Amino acid sequence: MNYPYPQLDRPPFCWQRQSTPDPKVSDWIQTVEDGSSVDFTSIDITVLGVPLSRSSISASGASETPMAMRKLWKSFNPYHIEYDTDLTSLSVLDLGDVKQHVTDIGKSHQYIKEAMMSMRKCHPHALPIMLGGDHSITAMLVKGWKESHPEQKIGILQFDTHFDLRSLEDNGPSNGTPIRNLIESNTIDAAHVWNIGLHGFYNSKSLKEYADSKGVHYVTVIQARKAGITHTVKEALKQLSKEVDMIYLTVDMDVLDIAYAPGVPAGTTGGMRTDELFEAVYTAGSHPLVQAMDIVCLDPLRDVGEITVKAGVHVFLNFLTGVANRK
Repeated sequence: MNYPYPQLDRPPFCWQRQSTPDPKVSDWIQTVEDGSSVDFTSIDITVLGVPLSRSSISASGASETPMAMRKLWKSFNPYHIEYDTDLTSLSVLDLGDVKQHVTDIGKSHQYIKEAMMSMRKCHPHALPIMLGGDHSITAMLVKGWKESHPEQKIGILQFDTHFDLRSLEDNGPSNGTPIRNLIESNTIDAAHVWNIGLHGFYNSKSLKEYADSKGVHYVTVIQARKAGITHTVKEALKQLSKEVDMIYLTVDMDVLDIAYAPGVPAGTTGGMRTDELFEAVYTAGSHPLVQAMDIVCLDPLRDVGEITVKAGVHVFLNFLTGVANRK
């Protein structure tokens, strides 16, 4: 039998789980044991590593992120004191990583799409969280969801410094084109995209004009701060929930100011603070229509003192805190 289905490899790094009344995240998140079958009916959340960064416009070590985040799970408790939330109420399973071809990006993308399709077939009730990888993976994951649920309208909630609407003719299926890829493949409607976090001098006027012509919704950092981060995210969720059947959350870690996230391929000044992003993902996680999430464009090889990887684990756990508080 393929582990646990053909597109996946076992996690490249696993902690030995300890039985303790005060577990760490590494003790709480389950893995598939050698030779054992998994009762997926008891799993609430699946974690999937997507270690692809060859499709990044700028040089990127984002393929190292899934392993880097797993290694830091031992430094975090599954309890959020600010929300008084014990995450061990959720059953979380680390599925491992999507297989990647050494040189063929197209084949790697196909594996990613098929992995999402297998997840929707084998455990459709579980909410998948993907640890990228660069942002090109989002288009493949959403396409896999759409192929599994062709009747559903999919909304995109994107926290990002960039539109990610570059031309496919010029850039191909790269980390600069995932949203345009989804729009032009008719996987999603452009009007069902909400991007929060744009700022400064990091997007061209032509991309803004393309977004406007297609009806993409976007909120800059300054606008979000003036309205309030929680209010801004709730408004996006409110509008999307009127028009779509599910919402896919994608978090590009370069939405953070470089002071908070030195370990990203395209670091910028003037971005979000970590507390703002944590608040945003908690709010998104609290909404029942948010049924999948990814974290992308985190580069551990550029990081300083694990600042950005720790922020990525925080994003992951804050989203799960929102999920845990849905009830």
